[in-house]
Amino acid sequence: MAGGANPSMAQAAINPYQRASGANQMALQTYANPGAAAANMMNPYQQQVIDTTLRDVGNAAQIGMNTIDAQAQAAGAFGGSRHGVQGAEAMKGYQQQALDKVGALRQQGYNQAMNNAFNAAQGLQGAGQQAFDMGMGVQNQQMKQGMMQQAAMQSLIDAAKGQYGGYAGQPTTTMDTFARGMTGVQGVQMGGEQSYMNPGLLNYMQAFGMMG
Repeated sequence: MAGGANPSMAQAAINPYQRASGANQMALQTYANPGAAAANMMNPYQQQVIDTTLRDVGNAAQIGMNTIDAQAQAAGAFGGSRHGVQGAEAMKGYQQQALDKVGALRQQGYNQAMNNAFNAAQGLQGAGQQAFDMGMGVQNQQMKQGMMQQAAMQSLIDAAKGQYGGYAGQPTTTMDTFARGMTGVQGVQMGGEQSYMNPGLLNYMQAFGMMG
């Protein structure tokens, strides 16, 4: 429709701003509570890695304990106090090793999740800025199109005014031309001089009669 805004373009100009606002809100929530965002981005397979690590440490502990038992039995000290102390110390070391490995895995997973959360927040900010810039581009294009339509309509209005003025002034122009012709008719040249006829009322009446 002439002179009006395109509804689809108007909707397109609104949606980018809504997307930009939503992206920025999500980014702000991530920055305000990064722990919650990191919890949602934890590697779902991390527990499987931890379980595998614990199983490996447990298997190593069992092998170590079997070795201690065999040595104690070979020395004839199986079940003695020294055997018990060696076994306890060995198990303590394996347990500490298991805790260290699990803690390192959890810390590594958490740090990775935090990095992912902040990267996501930065990505949301970039997407929000991109959506905002797109909305501004659409809005500027609409303004340019509106100005072009306005200029085209103004040109049509000016042309119509000029044409109407010509039509309205045509009778007056015709009468002025006719009157100048009647009052300035060049006469016959006589004796080197020109005479001009000054028509009177009768001449005007005769002229109008001929026009009729």
